[in-house]
Amino acid sequence: MDIPGCCRQFPTLAPLIEYLGGLSSRANLHTLEELLRKTPVTREQIAPAVVFGTKGYRRNTIARTDWFELLALCWRSGHCTPIHDHQGVSCAFKVVEGHGTEIRFKPTASSLLCPACVNDMPPGYVCSADDADIHQIANMQSPGTDLITLHIYSPPITHMNTYQLAVPCTAEAGAVY
Repeated sequence: MDIPGCCRQFPTLAPLIEYLGGLSSRANLHTLEELLRKTPVTREQIAPAVVFGTKGYRRNTIARTDWFELLALCWRSGHCTPIHDHQGVSCAFKVVEGHGTEIRFKPTASSLLCPACVNDMPPGYVCSADDADIHQIANMQSPGTDLITLHIYSPPITHMNTYQLAVPCTAEAGAVY
């Protein structure tokens, strides 16, 4: 990928892109969080990457190498990710516009997932997910209200484990409901 070209197209993101372009291994998650906190960004500044999907959220690549991927994710009301983890990938993102919702989950002894907490994500909010973190991101705002987030994955995410909240339950014959 042409890192200098990306820096010219997205000048506000140039310091971030230049840092990411110098990576030769997986990025430190806390470093990514700090970089996102220090990077001011608006919808207008990333306008070429603000493209929405019709059936779900859309991932729009801003810059990518073998060691990172920087994306603008664009969400209409009601769009959400599957419940997933980021095994082997450092993931951090910043809310550019709108209010997102993150639901964190924890596995139980029965191998089912249990919601652990819900985080409101206002503009400027920075979120990160470590390998074992299981979460879902959603735009739960009213219809017509967009959510735009700026994501960094290091290395680029090629596979993520997805989860179901519950499995169909069965009952013994004669069970009373």
